[in-house]
Amino acid sequence: MTALSSFAHASALALLSLAACSSGSNAGDSSDGSNSAAGTSSASAGSSNSNAGATSSGGNGALGGSSSTNAGATNTGGNNAAGQSSGVGGVGAGGTGNPSGGAGNSSAGSAGASGSGAAGSSAAGNGAGGTANGGSAGSSAGGSGGDLISTITSNVTWYDDQHNPVDAHGGGLNRIGDTFYMSGEYFVYTAGASETTNNSFHGFSMYSSKDLVNWHFERLILPQQASGELGPMRNGERPHIIQCPSTGEFVLYAHAASLDYQTDKEVVYATSATINGLYSYQGPLKNAQGQTASHSDMSAYVDSNNVPYVVTESGSVYKLAADCHSWLSDQNFGAMANMESPAPFKAGNSYFWIMSNKTGWRANDDEYATAPSMTGPWTNQGLIAPAGEKTWLSQSTAVLPIVGTKGTVYLYWGDHWDGTESTDHPGRNNSLATYVWQPIAISGTSASMPVYYATWKLDITAGTWSE
Repeated sequence: MTALSSFAHASALALLSLAACSSGSNAGDSSDGSNSAAGTSSASAGSSNSNAGATSSGGNGALGGSSSTNAGATNTGGNNAAGQSSGVGGVGAGGTGNPSGGAGNSSAGSAGASGSGAAGSSAAGNGAGGTANGGSAGSSAGGSGGDLISTITSNVTWYDDQHNPVDAHGGGLNRIGDTFYMSGEYFVYTAGASETTNNSFHGFSMYSSKDLVNWHFERLILPQQASGELGPMRNGERPHIIQCPSTGEFVLYAHAASLDYQTDKEVVYATSATINGLYSYQGPLKNAQGQTASHSDMSAYVDSNNVPYVVTESGSVYKLAADCHSWLSDQNFGAMANMESPAPFKAGNSYFWIMSNKTGWRANDDEYATAPSMTGPWTNQGLIAPAGEKTWLSQSTAVLPIVGTKGTVYLYWGDHWDGTESTDHPGRNNSLATYVWQPIAISGTSASMPVYYATWKLDITAGTWSE
């Protein structure tokens, strides 16, 4: 992302609920499930609780406790999750916010592991906080085969299990077994500070989730360094993690730069034995001759032949060495010229590359290209969403194939940067950036997001989706 312009977006409180529904439709073609070290997840029975859920507070609004068998804990601004159940859905009361606090959200218990569990229920929270009302009602039932079905909500603030806003932006998604990991830029806001100060590198964060709705903060997996490329008064962005095919090591690649994003820029990397560990910074990514990959926005990807790559803005494809610690060759493709924020993935027999025009923090109409292999030839296919919609006011950062028992959902992650189209304070407070997660429709070499879904249902077990 070049530091040119602005998104000013007010924080909203999110309803993120795990909802019951039949298996969705519109499954995409199967893929290699890149950046995923294991296969599909399967739901397991949750533990049963007999006591009423605890009461906690977060933000400004305190939520009331819930009671009844298998009641979940309550919280503010985050999720009032009902207890998980084995065969029987949990029952949880929605939170009640005070007049000055955040809206209470509620979600129902997760599905039973097998058979047809009794439907759980969750009452709507009745407190008003800010401009939002209390959490709406939700329900969950043990579906046939125990499908894990989540309701995905876009363009609102998400909260983790400690009631703090999820703060991971411009990053990537990985799936290891039945757990999803989201890594991204960790922004810290200081009132009155400049855009460059608020967006300078503080670290890369990681969150984990079983359902892509309820998030747990793991840690700052790569904090600011004492000096160097990711030291004080430097920019660090676009963290993407792959598991190196030949070694099993997890490698994080990112773009490091001066505060103007241009004077000094290069791809850097860090390593960890586990995906959620503390990554050890290794420095710039170089070839045998000591040349760096001097680019801005970038991503990392492992193709279906287990060949690792780093891809960058303006269409550069760097093939990595077997240990993923250096690059061997560099190709550049005109189909992605003058574009940034690359998001590669594979669907069917084709590779896709979603990309943004260079308009800074302001959204634009993202485009995409396709190729039979990561080394091309690449063909620009046009817009990924309807013209003028500015990719539903987001900028591409990642696509994760959700491979299930019946199909694959191609999950688009776009960042709704602070302020969409404002020019007053360009991206000044990106700690308030929100998430636009949408299903991508795939047909051969055609990809599109023709309709914006504020909420939609994702059957993680089946790999299908519905409205």
